Amino acid sequence: MEENNKKCFEIIEKLGLNPRVESHEPILNYETAQKVDAEINFTGHETKTLFLKGKSGKYYLFITLMEERMDSKLMKKIFGEKVNMVSGDEMISLTGMEPGCMTPFGLKDDLITSVVVDPKIYNEEKLILAFGSSTMSMEIVPSELKTLLEYCHKTIIPLENKED
Repeated sequence: MEENNKKCFEIIEKLGLNPRVESHEPILNYETAQKVDAEINFTGHETKTLFLKGKSGKYYLFITLMEERMDSKLMKKIFGEKVNMVSGDEMISLTGMEPGCMTPFGLKDDLITSVVVDPKIYNEEKLILAFGSSTMSMEIVPSELKTLLEYCHKTIIPLENKED
């Protein structure tokens, strides 16, 4: 088990959460994710966590459903600066996670300045997230994901409050 997986387990145990965590073949794209979800009987909605970097050098996360797209202009308005996706090499260097496997928890303290959460994720019965590596995923109820995010990040911004 990778170090990132260990950190993720420690956090969910500390918080008393009960996501379903499974090991599987490496997942680096949505096609493989859907195949693996079916094989291990995950019924939740796939999510994605985008790792972003602002012109200032600050790092941010945007968490949404798999099929949703990021609105760059809206992210600029929310964060107060233009943001871009972090390169694969920089992501691996900073988090130990490969592109397509970013998880919103178990990261280095103070790495992430703010997290924007698409409120659509809270309307789902269950959610599927990466669990710190390409070979582990978790299925979690939205209320437990919210608890995780609030524990791990100082600033969480709901997307719905910024669209005016």
